[in-house]
Amino acid sequence: MEEEFPKLFDCPDFLKGKYCHALCNYRHQTEEEKRAIEKYRDSLQLKLSPKKSNRFGPVRTSWLFNAVRLLLVHQDSPFGPADSYRLNHITKNDLETRLIEACGRPLVIRTMRIPDSNWAQDLDQSGHGYMVFVSHRDLRDVIDDCLAIGWMKHDIGVILSRLKVYMTAFDYWRSNAKGDFRYESTQHEPVEQIKHLARLMSIESTHAEHIAREINSLRPGQAIGPDQVTKMWPAQRVIEASLADGDDKDDKHTDNGHEPKKAVVVPGQAKLTENERRKIRDAHGDFHDRYGYI
Repeated sequence: MEEEFPKLFDCPDFLKGKYCHALCNYRHQTEEEKRAIEKYRDSLQLKLSPKKSNRFGPVRTSWLFNAVRLLLVHQDSPFGPADSYRLNHITKNDLETRLIEACGRPLVIRTMRIPDSNWAQDLDQSGHGYMVFVSHRDLRDVIDDCLAIGWMKHDIGVILSRLKVYMTAFDYWRSNAKGDFRYESTQHEPVEQIKHLARLMSIESTHAEHIAREINSLRPGQAIGPDQVTKMWPAQRVIEASLADGDDKDDKHTDNGHEPKKAVVVPGQAKLTENERRKIRDAHGDFHDRYGYI
């Protein structure tokens, strides 16, 4: 009899083609991921082994989350494609249940909170190792984006309070991290960063250029929340505009038969004042000095 794999963590709304909610902690798999998982399961039929393998742990940004997820989808790693989640809070029991659900495959988890103190207890002993990857960025630029998207009230007291919580979590995960990625590098040299990530994960990176293009082409979520698979929010409430040099044609194709190019237009952002930027720099001087943010 063919083994039936459990579907305990599949999002029921996503399976029906509906949008669930922004903080959904269920699994949202693309058809490509499902095919990769089936291929991996088939490959195990003749080579089942109790060999210990790493289970990849929390990552802190959308770019890193999707880079790890897509590396495991496209590369023939010994770990297989991952089950990926966004978890607000990580507990030992929750991880153990999701690992059982994954049937020996990795978990990729995006989180921005400090987990329970015993979240990783016995993971190594049970054969489920873990890796943590973090990403850093100038905190003043982070806040500028948060203000533009509408995630934060433009009040320096609120901003400093939120940053204190954010930095406490960042310092925790950074102390456990195998890789710490500079945000600007992931944007300006994504292929090299993906290759570096693959080396840290001990897997091949033959598809690094394809993965970089795929990440760059990922669509943000709807206006009501993030995309369920990629965990990407509608960045700065972007809108699309045709690069038709002022031509208002209604045609969907240009003269050469191809669709017109698209550009992302970002509305005016609610930038921090110079005084507010200075206060943030002074409050977290060690962080900015460490990474060379003047």
